[in-house]
Formats: sequence, structure tokens, C-alpha cells
Amino acid sequence: MKKFLLTWYGITDFRASLGFENTDGPIASALEGESYSDVVILGYTRVDNDSNELIEAQKTFAFELASIRKTGQEKDWKATGQFVSKFANTTVAHEHFETWLKKKAAAMGCGASISLTSEKLRQLNDTEGIYAGAMRALDGVERKPGEKFVTLYLSPGTPVMAFVWALAALSYPELKKRLMASSIIGKAPEAIALPAEWLERHGAKQEAIRDIPNGFDVTFHLFGEQRMPALLSIRQFKSAHHIFVNSKDYPATCMRAFLDSRDLHELSVDPWDDRAVHERITELAKQFPDKTRIGINLTGGTKLMFAGALSAARELGAVPFYFDSRNRRVTFIDSLRRERIGPIDSVETFLRLNSDGLEISIDGAKNEISPDRQLLTKTLWMHRDKMRKFYKELTDYNNAFKPFEVSHDGFYFKLDNGETAAIQGYGLDLAFDNWPDFAKYLSGGWFEEFVYLQCKPYEDTGVIQDLRINVKLNLKQENAWSHSTWGVEYNELDITFTDGYSLYIVECKAGNVTQEQVMKLQNLVRFYGGIEGRGIVACCFPPNTESAKKKIKDARLMLWSGASLSEQIKAMMNSITARAETIEAIT
Repeated sequence: MKKFLLTWYGITDFRASLGFENTDGPIASALEGESYSDVVILGYTRVDNDSNELIEAQKTFAFELASIRKTGQEKDWKATGQFVSKFANTTVAHEHFETWLKKKAAAMGCGASISLTSEKLRQLNDTEGIYAGAMRALDGVERKPGEKFVTLYLSPGTPVMAFVWALAALSYPELKKRLMASSIIGKAPEAIALPAEWLERHGAKQEAIRDIPNGFDVTFHLFGEQRMPALLSIRQFKSAHHIFVNSKDYPATCMRAFLDSRDLHELSVDPWDDRAVHERITELAKQFPDKTRIGINLTGGTKLMFAGALSAARELGAVPFYFDSRNRRVTFIDSLRRERIGPIDSVETFLRLNSDGLEISIDGAKNEISPDRQLLTKTLWMHRDKMRKFYKELTDYNNAFKPFEVSHDGFYFKLDNGETAAIQGYGLDLAFDNWPDFAKYLSGGWFEEFVYLQCKPYEDTGVIQDLRINVKLNLKQENAWSHSTWGVEYNELDITFTDGYSLYIVECKAGNVTQEQVMKLQNLVRFYGGIEGRGIVACCFPPNTESAKKKIKDARLMLWSGASLSEQIKAMMNSITARAETIEAIT
């Protein structure tokens, strides 16, 4: 039988590895007290360190540690505290601790296989991140062949980490396991038992959890600024009725696009009063018939709404769950069972959710672009520096049909009275019928089309879905006869697509990129894509000002530009594929 030890490592362990403690720390003491075949250690990694800071840390770690030891300051709390504060929870700290522990274990005659996994957390007590790391570790052990016995060591790390280990243990009823904790640092840990109340509650919930494939009779949704969690729930679970728990600031009327109006109800609450949230939910739910299957979606709303709704779920025997978008899983709180979030393969779904009643033009998909037009577009890309000279000259023709004839640097472009476009130069001798917006194409539309063509193979292979170009969102207005009409353009999205979980919006610029254009894209992504939205600035030439470059970086937008544009697109698409494969691997 293989014996596994699973644990986080904490500051005391790190200090011990540096020689700053009088003991070897909790983990080394556990290895001295009992034999294990495999030791799986999770290390909290700060996400606030950039690559430059990491490189600098790697350079200075050994030097500063040697300086402390040389001056005999290992027990000086001020000196050691500054060192630990600087380096703890970084990659260089993890590498040091893992190396030290392996040497320590070997000296003790411990032949265990020791591995340390870095877990990036938004903050030290990032519950979702801690939970995901713990479940990945347990999943990894469960998949190992043969008989095994698992020890979950609660002492290292934070109380939240210990709590999550204890809850995670409930999710693996078939796995032989125990919980251990140290009452005294430096002493061997002792076995502990879960409270009887936890076990009873867990057992009572299993029947309800097993019935989830049949959906719910009623689903409560915490509803706030982010609308996507409610939509994910509607798509994930069947429910006869949906009740949106919200404040007056966030009406749920937008969800009528996805539900029969008879199935949609709103429950007004004070989002900053957890007790009131609890009371409002339980008061309404107790009016339902006995054995009503109730689900509570905890993902939206404020933290106090979360606390109140979770408390209500406990009282009602409801099934509380939340959506972990980062890991594309929905988690059932009381069982810690997870299932995969169903993908959203339509751009229109994202836009309908967040466009607040705007009309969406769905004519943005170009399934077929003629070979001649593809040739033209790719040729203009090859000579993009020459195309810049035409933009100003074509300004008067962009928004209204007028015949024109222009030529520069080996190119000749003409649009005649019959809307026939002619192109000559650089091996081209082409004519296209019925092209009234030819000037708009030459003024930058060609570049949008080029980016679209670069992305199209990735849609064809399934990396992305629903690739669209020139999606227009129109504003509703009242005419003189008081009839509602559509057609006033509100926003245009150059290129947009989805990977099934996020909306990607690409702003294409054939000319120079300005700060205002970057800010516009940032707002579009935030509004239509929500918290998981992704924005990309695509431009013929790299931004020519430092302010524009900084604005793109500060706005957390991606950049496709210049001669390497196609390679940059490929790199991003590869990262989408790699992320999907990684998430698939941890299921």
C-alpha cells in the first residue's frame, strides 16, 4: 500500500529550511515521525511578482541568506523577518525549500518521493484557489493505480487551507484517508476526526446532490454587476422557476432574453445585510410545497449576499453551488463535487446578455471570401506601408457612395458609377461588381479582413468558435409617428469570437493607435465580455508612442502588431489550446 502525505507548506517550514527556527518545522517533523511513500506539497505563490522581480530575487536570495548567516543573525527576528517577507511565497523560495527538504529526508533515511507544486493565489486566503489546488492534489492521488492511504496534514499553512483540506476529505468517500495536525511544533502530528455535525450534514446532502442531473424546481440566483454566473446556471441546470436575488441597482430584466417571462422572478434585498438576505430567501422558500428541490447559485452579488444565501441554504436543505470560471467548473459547496461548465459557443449569447436591449446585427460572419478578394487582402498586407498614403485621400468617400480614382506607389484603385471596383498593381488586375463601400475597405477594412482570415483556420479546427467580423449593435429610437425603429449604430465590433468561456473583441487599426482607441476597446470588453472578457489591439504597425503602449499594458489588453502579427495570433491560439488541455487534464 502506498502512503501519501498531502500538505501545504507555510512560513514556519520556510524559516526552518533557512535555519531561522529551533525546529525543523511541521513537515520535516511529520516525515521523521512516520514513513510515507509519496509527499505532495502545495506552495502558495504570489501573483504580484513580475518576471523582472523574480529574476532579481533569484540573483539576491543566496547572497542575502549568506550575509545573514555570516553575521550570525539567524535568530534575529528583525533581520530574518525582512528576508522572509521579501522571498516567501516566490518560486525561488519553493525551489530552496524543496531542495532542503529532500536533503533532510535523505539524512533521516526517508525514501519518500517528494514533490512541490506551485499554486498561484489571488491572495493568501483565496478560498477558490486553495480549494482548486487541494482538489487537484487529491484528484492526482486518486488516479494513481493500486491501493493507497492518504494523510492530509492540516497544520502547515493558514486556517483556511486547513479548513479546505477537511472539506475536501468529504469528497472522496472511497479513498482511505485521515486528517493529521500538530499541537506542538517540532512534535509528530496526531490524528484528528471531523466533527459529527459535518459528517451528518454531508451525508444528508448526498441524496440531493445525486438528484442534480434532474435539475431543480426552483433556483435562486445571487444577481449583481456580473450577469454571466446567472446565465451559466440557467444553461447548466434545468429549473421550473428562477428567482433573482438582487438590489434595485441591478435589475434582472436582461435575463428575460434567456427565460420565459413567467419563470423569472426578482427578490429585492439589501446587498450589505446578510441577515436580511437570509430571511428574505427562507421566508419565500418556506412557502413552497414540501420536497421542493431548491438550488442556490452563490456566484453573483456581494460577499454578504453570499454569506446570507449560504446560511439560508443550510436551513432549507437546498443545494448551494458556485461557478469557478477560472477552472471552468461548477462546485457544489456541501459535497465539493464538481462538474464541468457547459461552453458558450455563440458570440450572440454574450452580446445579448450584456447589450441591454441593443439590436445585434448577425451579418458579421463571413463564411466565404472569394479567392480573388483573399488575394487582394493579402497583397495589401504585404504593401501595408504604401496603403497608409491612401487613407487621407479616401476620407470623403468612406461614408457615402461616390465614384473615385486614386493611384500611388504602384497601386491603382477605381470605383465607377456602376459600383464596380478595379484594382491594379503588384501583379493584381482584378475587378469586383457591386462594391459600394470599396473606399471603406481600402481605408482600413482590408486590415480587418486580413486579421479575420488569419483567425479563420483556428475556427475551422475548433480552437475558437463563432468568429465574426463587423458586428454592429444598433440603438432603438422613436420616430415621428411614435413607432419603435432600429438602425442607429451604437457600437461596432471589428472582430469577435469565443473560446467557449470568454468573449474576445479585436480592435483593428490600419493606421496609428491612439490612447482613446485603447480606452474604447477596454470599455467594450468590460461591458460586453464581463470579468472574463478579453481584448486585443491589432494594428498594422507597432504603436508609435510610449503612452499608447503603456495604455495597452495598463488596460491588460493583448497586442497583435507589425510583421509578427500572424505569429502573435498563433501564440495566443496555442495558449487557448494549452489552457483547455490543462483544465481537461485536472478533471
